[in-house]
Amino acid sequence: MCRGIRVNDEWTTLCGKIWLRNRNLVQLFALFQLVVVLISFAQHIFSIKHFGKIFHCSFNESSHTGANFLQHDVIIFDFGLFHELIQVQECIANYLDGGYMRCLWCIGQAFALFCALIVTRYIRNPHPLMFWPLLIMQNAYCFGLVILTIATADKLLVNILHPTNPHLNLLILYFGIGTGLNHIFDYILWHYYWHEEAMYMQRTGKHVLPFWV
Repeated sequence: MCRGIRVNDEWTTLCGKIWLRNRNLVQLFALFQLVVVLISFAQHIFSIKHFGKIFHCSFNESSHTGANFLQHDVIIFDFGLFHELIQVQECIANYLDGGYMRCLWCIGQAFALFCALIVTRYIRNPHPLMFWPLLIMQNAYCFGLVILTIATADKLLVNILHPTNPHLNLLILYFGIGTGLNHIFDYILWHYYWHEEAMYMQRTGKHVLPFWV
């Protein structure tokens, strides 16, 4: 019988039979997340080019923007969920600061993901500090998704337990899959980091943290 999924520091096992190296899983998840981030950043480029705004995301039909590409906040897997759930007229990022921090976040996270892909692909014995940028960004990203989930938990639960709108349930599914995959990625990433940290200390006999910490 299948015993489920078990994540160790170096390996992840499926049903006790399929062994997957966490290094490869980190590469796979990072590549997927990089695609999401690049699409999200492309939204800013599109918005600036066509509307002269950093993030012209509006659900107001009277605006006649015709820019369906900007009616989805891809970075938080919002494909109209919060518009239908809490009746916001713009993407969540617009209510915070107009989308400027979202743009900077896309740049920072893309840099961290790209560096992690280079490190895991081409550096045989990487220094554990090389994973810190992605660890910091991924932790903050997961924390932000948790806040969004908690903020709308009551409405999410009502629609999940008493489904009346199939389209809304599909949007909730998209958000849940995206959020869940990112938490799995964060969990595996930490285990892989602990493996590299142990290997580094075994090779050098030194602590990972710099002497000034």
